[in-house]
Amino acid sequence: MIRSMTGFGEGTSDSGGVTVSVTAKSVNSRFLEIGVKLPDILGNLEHRLNEIASAKLARGKLFLNVCISYVTKTDIYNVTFDKPLLDKYMETLKSLEYFSGDVGASDLTALPDVLISSPREDFAERVEDLLIDAAEKAMEGLLAMRISEGAAIEKDIRGRLEAIGKSVEMLSGKVDLSRERYLEKLRERIVSILDGKTQVDDDRLLQEAAYLAQKSDPTEEITRLKSHICQFLEALESDEPVGSRLRFILQECNREADTIGAKGDTAETSAIVIAVKEQLERIREQVHNVE
Repeated sequence: MIRSMTGFGEGTSDSGGVTVSVTAKSVNSRFLEIGVKLPDILGNLEHRLNEIASAKLARGKLFLNVCISYVTKTDIYNVTFDKPLLDKYMETLKSLEYFSGDVGASDLTALPDVLISSPREDFAERVEDLLIDAAEKAMEGLLAMRISEGAAIEKDIRGRLEAIGKSVEMLSGKVDLSRERYLEKLRERIVSILDGKTQVDDDRLLQEAAYLAQKSDPTEEITRLKSHICQFLEALESDEPVGSRLRFILQECNREADTIGAKGDTAETSAIVIAVKEQLERIREQVHNVE
């Protein structure tokens, strides 16, 4: 089972008038990259989101966006009065000759830092639990989408591998590897060069034909290509991230196909090899999105 690297999920958790919402979106990347956007009041909890994401993903660029809402700010804030600072303000004001001494509530609230709002003592613990719950839900949704897309990718890849397998079998049957064929080709070339003036040594001719046959025989490459296809299919069954492994196997498949094409000496063989390479290219495009 393979997983795509693209997906989306969202989760929400609430308690006591406070609601935390998390959205998760991932796209392709060679490595695992995590970006987090959350309110300043939750800034010290960013590491928890990184831990959750790292435990669930191996590759991909992940974006996590966190929002917090509340019925009233008293749900998360306490308001305190800095009396020592106010006393200092009053002491300074009284030293002014034109100060009348009349101070109203609006005057007090206008003084910088006299009123202090700070998170409630139970806020961090309560919001951390909500954040983790919402993040877990968002990641579950994202993973479900990645698995679903991965299944679609796998189905497409398996169909293309089946087509490649049929083409490889055609190559095995279409390429004439008999020594007689290469012997005849070599004989014709030598006779052409000598213009019939000299008798051709059959023993020497057999040696040259064997050498030519070895250089022109794609049997070894065809065997390796079949083996790579089997390895690819085995990797698709793994529960672990296999994107890197699939890309490597695909490179080897292309290398064997190129060699078979170079050794092929007929238009029919070339057409089959081109069809194989077209399918390999389509698979490469799909594997680019596999975790």
